[in-house]
Amino acid sequence: MIPGLGFDVLGEMRAYRDGTELPRLGAPQQQGTLLVLLLLAGHAVSMTQLVKALWGEEPPAAAVRSIRTHIWRLRGLLGSEGSPAHELLSVGDGYRLDIGASAVDANRAEAMLKKALRLRLAGQSDTASDILDEAMDLWRGDPLAGVPGPFAERQRDRLSELRLTVTEEQLELDLARGRHQMTILRLRELADAYPLRERLHGLLMRALYAAGRQADALAVFNATRTLLVEEYGLEPGPQLTELHQRILQGDLLPATVTETVTVTPPGSARLVPAQLPPDLPDFTGRTAEIDELCELLTGSRGSAPAVVSLTGMSGVGKSVLAVHVAHRVRDAYPDGQLFWDLRGSGDRPAHSSEVLAGFLSALGVEAVPAGTAARCRMFRSLLDGRKMLLVLDDARDADQVRDLLPGSSSCAVVVTHRARLAGLPLTRQLGLRSFTHHEALELLGRTLGRHRLEREPDEALFLTEACGGLPLALRILATRLAARPDWSLAVMGERLGNERRTVAELQVGGLSVSNALESGYRRLPPEQARALRLLARGTGEQITLSAAATVLHADRFATEDLLEALVDAVLLEPATPGSYTMHPLVRRFARHHTRAKETAKLRTVPALSAASRWTTYAVSQPK
Repeated sequence: MIPGLGFDVLGEMRAYRDGTELPRLGAPQQQGTLLVLLLLAGHAVSMTQLVKALWGEEPPAAAVRSIRTHIWRLRGLLGSEGSPAHELLSVGDGYRLDIGASAVDANRAEAMLKKALRLRLAGQSDTASDILDEAMDLWRGDPLAGVPGPFAERQRDRLSELRLTVTEEQLELDLARGRHQMTILRLRELADAYPLRERLHGLLMRALYAAGRQADALAVFNATRTLLVEEYGLEPGPQLTELHQRILQGDLLPATVTETVTVTPPGSARLVPAQLPPDLPDFTGRTAEIDELCELLTGSRGSAPAVVSLTGMSGVGKSVLAVHVAHRVRDAYPDGQLFWDLRGSGDRPAHSSEVLAGFLSALGVEAVPAGTAARCRMFRSLLDGRKMLLVLDDARDADQVRDLLPGSSSCAVVVTHRARLAGLPLTRQLGLRSFTHHEALELLGRTLGRHRLEREPDEALFLTEACGGLPLALRILATRLAARPDWSLAVMGERLGNERRTVAELQVGGLSVSNALESGYRRLPPEQARALRLLARGTGEQITLSAAATVLHADRFATEDLLEALVDAVLLEPATPGSYTMHPLVRRFARHHTRAKETAKLRTVPALSAASRWTTYAVSQPK
């Protein structure tokens, strides 16, 4: 306990008197006033400094009066036994807070970092690590949460930098003590979050090299150099460059693993992972699919694990259904549930080696072996005889999934993906389609209330048709309307009725139909992307093979190959033999790309000079 006043700023601001937390510190502006005095404790802070710290160069007319009011209230809040705080003094036209530096948690964290650095240099790594752990425990979230003003913003950046430096020192000590495997995953996450921080990339390179992964370490350097050169025109700094050369020359410490792999013996307490994301409280529809999947995942098993896959276009609800079903059957898998977003539709899909390392850590393995094959063997050994469920979300292809499949028939796997998977031992591959009108109306009704739909039944039906029954589009639409209770459904219908605006209207927060479709479109080869655009403009709701061949100016066989490729990419749906359908939102999305390409083409046509226009006119006239 710190006697007298104490303050926490590494999270929400808090104040203590003799170890007892005081009431809330008032409005955000009042907390900002206190913050300036805290971090300049022992020094007089003028009124000009306070005003500038809170409002910058354009303060309001009542700034000085507001600060004096804040000070008066703070003296009462920070006081003791009914007396105002004697530590908060008036000095000239400003104020001073008389407290020691250690009364503020940020100052203690900074002092601990300095002490740990001295201990590390003195060879006392264990003590240094303990002090850094103690420093990290001081953080309770984002520093100075909710405190406004330019001064607070600068301090937030400084304290975030302090936390990252403490983390780097922790990882440096872990590497020095041979804990290479344990640090790799954490370093990858941090290096992705702070791509310009060369020290993190250097630590990751050292950890990979020490784990026997020289090629992976060199790949980290190459990726970092590419980012710096292409984005900023800079080469990596001398420390990272020197480290790269030493790895090339094999001049670092030998790549040995000092940790021992311990597998919990049968019958003893084991870690039971429960990694499923939360289920949606308003989950709607898919009754038949849910019943079938639950039966597949809980029914009698043969000699192989049940592996079911869900496929369908972007936004059709594959991930939501997978998580919902996983929660329904979780009691059948008492040894745990593992979940991983494979990021297959993005630009940086997860590598199976990375996923295996994460799963092994979740299962209690402290020293993860190097190499995908070794990790796969350990993973399957740990799952042997256990009843575990794996949900692998957004797979890119079969190769990404193959090493993640368990060998034990007591386990089961649910995989979601856009393009159809081939080459995996699947128990069932289930294709999802858009909602029926009934399901779509039920989803809207759960969010908006049945009475709102019943007031405008025709408009409600039009909205479901405009969304093509796509669950993502419906959920975005429901969210937007729920936030606008005074809007009629007809108003939203008018906005969606404009084809040029339909897809753009279907976005809210981080959800966007356009973004969901864009990732699949970008992966199409140019010939398939062109075919999709032409089909969207030149065919009707039902796309026959002969009509498509006419639009694409191709023979029957080449046309069928293109259409089937678009089916595999889940941008077309097969209807009857020789005919296909395109989802209305895919059609409008593709037409938008056509218009964008035409606009870009027009912009590149050079303007004709007056002389050129006259020549063109003269040549075109009859003689």
